[in-house]
Amino acid sequence: MLHLSPEKIALNAAHFGDTGPRKMVLRQDQSPGDILTFTRALCDLKEAYPQFLIDVDTPCPEIFENNPHITPLDAGEPDVEHYSVRYSTINDSGWRGHHFADAFRMDLERLLGVPIPSQGLRPQLFISEEERGWFHLPHVAWGWDSDFWLISAGFKRDNECKAYTGWQEVADRFNDHFQGRVRLVQIGHPAHVHPPLNGVYNAVGKTDNLRQLIRLAYWCKGIMSPISLAMVLAQSLDLPAVIVAAGKEGANWHRVSKIRFLDTLGCLPCCQNDGCWKGGEMGQCLDLVGDPPRPHCFDMVRPEDVVRNAIMYYEGGVLAMPEGEGGLPYGE
Repeated sequence: MLHLSPEKIALNAAHFGDTGPRKMVLRQDQSPGDILTFTRALCDLKEAYPQFLIDVDTPCPEIFENNPHITPLDAGEPDVEHYSVRYSTINDSGWRGHHFADAFRMDLERLLGVPIPSQGLRPQLFISEEERGWFHLPHVAWGWDSDFWLISAGFKRDNECKAYTGWQEVADRFNDHFQGRVRLVQIGHPAHVHPPLNGVYNAVGKTDNLRQLIRLAYWCKGIMSPISLAMVLAQSLDLPAVIVAAGKEGANWHRVSKIRFLDTLGCLPCCQNDGCWKGGEMGQCLDLVGDPPRPHCFDMVRPEDVVRNAIMYYEGGVLAMPEGEGGLPYGE
């Protein structure tokens, strides 16, 4: 049940008692994956209250291009409300079962003092007709026009606990199975750590802005990655995806749509009922194995498991194997 403060009740009465729209700027300034997840709550809010005029304050405006729920506002006008939106229910999501997208929606309910019915969990991206007509990067850079998957094999420099060391074997096994008929394109921000992979098209740092990455994801057939922006792109575009999640974060918090979520929750003492949520340097992990040391939970996810889950989309009929030979060799 939504509990409103007296101030919010008075604010609601003032706004719902007249015909004028309620104007607001919603700020979300965390990572791109967080901001993209927030678009679900924005959509739910606009669908529940179409009379509201909503603008966003964000470092990732590319995410909101073509978004029909946005109305540009003059943030300095006295009748414009300002709110910073977060997701506080992450703190008890493990036992309450909250989803990331729902957490933003519930925070908006608290901030605005209005109930916001959930319309789903998928984040929202809007690809224009013009964008749909452009050539994609594999065509321009390598002359590849057939099917491809994106693979994100890196991690942020301030969070090496997300590092998975099996990505080269994943690429090798994927290529052995598909024999060049479906290719891999490695993506990643140049400021992050992305070990180069053999047998893939290397697009690390080649998407000059976030919108280019969004368009590249739009054209791909599937995504393999850790919990990351790439995963949220798959959610938004309703793509097949194999996510190496291990024991770091809760499955209920992230699972959406077609995603195969490879977690080890419940298998280790450090992540029995929820993810450990450990971040930062590798030394913060409570269970390291091997040399060099790596989180035990990630070590338990085998490269053959990752590829097998990708193949299942073809065996089940969600994806169709392209006809013909493998064709062109991989480029640099």
